[in-house]
Amino acid sequence: MKYMLKCWLLVLPLYLFTLLPLYAQPEVQAGRTADGVVYFLPKTVVRFHLTIEKTTSTPGEFARYAERYLHLKHVLQEQQVSHRVVSCDVSTFGVRDTSKCFSVRLKGKAESTDVRLADDGVLLAVNMEPAPNTSGRETGLSQAENVSEVRPSGSKYLSAEALAAGSVAKMAELTARQIFDLREQRQQLATGEADDMPQDEQQLRLMLQRIDQQHDALMTLFTGTTQHEIATHEVVVCPERPVGQEVLFRLSSRMGMVDADDLSGVPFYLSVQNLYPTDYPQPDDKKHVGFYVCQPGMARLTLSQDTQQLASYDIPLAQFGFLELREGDIFKRGLAQMQLHPATGAVVTLSSVDK
Repeated sequence: MKYMLKCWLLVLPLYLFTLLPLYAQPEVQAGRTADGVVYFLPKTVVRFHLTIEKTTSTPGEFARYAERYLHLKHVLQEQQVSHRVVSCDVSTFGVRDTSKCFSVRLKGKAESTDVRLADDGVLLAVNMEPAPNTSGRETGLSQAENVSEVRPSGSKYLSAEALAAGSVAKMAELTARQIFDLREQRQQLATGEADDMPQDEQQLRLMLQRIDQQHDALMTLFTGTTQHEIATHEVVVCPERPVGQEVLFRLSSRMGMVDADDLSGVPFYLSVQNLYPTDYPQPDDKKHVGFYVCQPGMARLTLSQDTQQLASYDIPLAQFGFLELREGDIFKRGLAQMQLHPATGAVVTLSSVDK
């Protein structure tokens, strides 16, 4: 009996700071417990930041008279709308991986260990401040405010005679005459043949600028206008395995970005390649002093449309890697500082503290 008691007293200190894997259960709550801390490691979520340009071409009020009065052919007669991807970028953030839940027993000297967790229970740091994480944790598809180009309307430059005309055809005829008059005025100013020439070059430039502005605005009444709008969208995915091609989103010519299952849009595909596949070691059931951390794998994410590759990114993903045990007597005695990457669970900083 005395021999068994002696052996127990020798083994007990090793359990003061012990790491035990837990099965992922929905009811598991992260945070401080009576004898330690329960925490999760993250899996990496990828956010695509997409800039979409919407182009809206609107026919002019006098479009059907453009050929008759201005000799312009193939003028737009119906509104046209199109969308295109202008640019793409990515960022990452972490969410808890319910399959990677662990419990650390904190007893004795280790009881004062400061373990920092995210709101969802992901381990961020030990005995130091967590790494900054400004990416946020939003999910889904969202649209930012549009930034559009605004041009002056040609109607504000119509002459009083055109405004008093009794028909659209007469208004178009008078407006065409006004356009020809502006062209003649500009030609006279540019050649110095105008009756009322400006006194200096700066005044000349201002007069030419005003004529060009009126001329271009009146021309839109025949040729129509083209408006460009820029909007930013976000698409969030969490790659769990390599995939050849999977629809990430669709782009409709009239509606813009739509969901992946909306067949009104052209599909844009995402492929995921595991760059360094291997047999990952799994945690064992032995009692260790320390913390499990992630050693992320590297994945290549490629965005394409049909056979055209639009963008490709090599990104570390926690779920494509394996677990490592960071152990040692310094953890047991509460003398270690460790900081993890919030998106991948990898060690950013690991150092000892002199006491």
